Amino acid sequence: MGEKLLEVKNLKTSFFTHLGEVQAVRGISFHIDKGEAIGIVGESGSGKSVTSLSVMKLLQYPGKIVGGEILFKGKDIVNYSNNKMLKIRGNEIAMIFQDPMTSLNPVYTIGNQIMEVIIRHQKLNKKKAREKAIEMLKMVGIPSPEKRIDNYPHEFSGGMRQRAMIAIALSCEPDLLIADEPTTALDVTIQDQILKLMKELKERIDTSIILITHDLGVVADVCSRIVVMYGGLVMEEGSSRDIFFNPQHPYTMGLLKSIPRLDLEEKKRLIPIPGTPPDLLKPPIGCPFADRCPYSMKICKMKLPEFFEVDMGHKASCWLLHPESPKMKLSTGVRKEEVK
Repeated sequence: MGEKLLEVKNLKTSFFTHLGEVQAVRGISFHIDKGEAIGIVGESGSGKSVTSLSVMKLLQYPGKIVGGEILFKGKDIVNYSNNKMLKIRGNEIAMIFQDPMTSLNPVYTIGNQIMEVIIRHQKLNKKKAREKAIEMLKMVGIPSPEKRIDNYPHEFSGGMRQRAMIAIALSCEPDLLIADEPTTALDVTIQDQILKLMKELKERIDTSIILITHDLGVVADVCSRIVVMYGGLVMEEGSSRDIFFNPQHPYTMGLLKSIPRLDLEEKKRLIPIPGTPPDLLKPPIGCPFADRCPYSMKICKMKLPEFFEVDMGHKASCWLLHPESPKMKLSTGVRKEEVK
């Protein structure tokens, strides 16, 4: 077992709206080791992005962390002041946001935006900072970085803007990189390039990565472990092989069955997950997936299931795993050769 870089314990984050308290994250726990890459997956509204913003302490009003601990390098950062977090953000923990066009400032050049981070945290002069910025653009595969450094965001394509965001995030060689849907709105060829780039950079500079996505296929080749979230809770956690070849929660299985595959018969339909996610203004007292689960039992709606250990490092929150419950007989249809 590696050295824990980040450990989230029973994190609870809510948004206090005029309609009431939206319990976006309802007590989740996970960790990431030094040099490791993990994926956090789930539908929109499952609490993935709120979890990442909580870790970065970038929650906007009316969002608030209402409970739990976020241990970074052994220190709880939940109550850190904004000044204290400014020293950590961009330097020790960096983040790539979903939409690079809205994340990049349109009135500053790409070079100025990379240099700002370098000057703030590494205390280099402008000349050295520019040299480092060019080096970063080259590292993420931007052609002619000496010229492109003076371009504005609108002069970059979508894929190049995402590469520029990665360059900004990695410019200070952070210990932890959080990538929130880094391939959203990019075509599949560019998606593949971005994911390969992140994998190469992780191995090169030994940065830990939390990859947040709704697409299980995205995390298959990048992450060693996967955390599956739904309704503000963790449903299942395990190695990538556990999640793909031996999923134990019906929600995980539903996600796998909804992934398009080239080996299926031409006219065979994908199997969607019926129903809608729970209302987190009034979250269910039992399993949040109970109303959509084909294997739901009476207890599922009455009591939140505990985590049952399936194997070492593999656990799931499902009453079907209780020793006295009927066993599931579901086939994910995922073959071992599909996941590296």
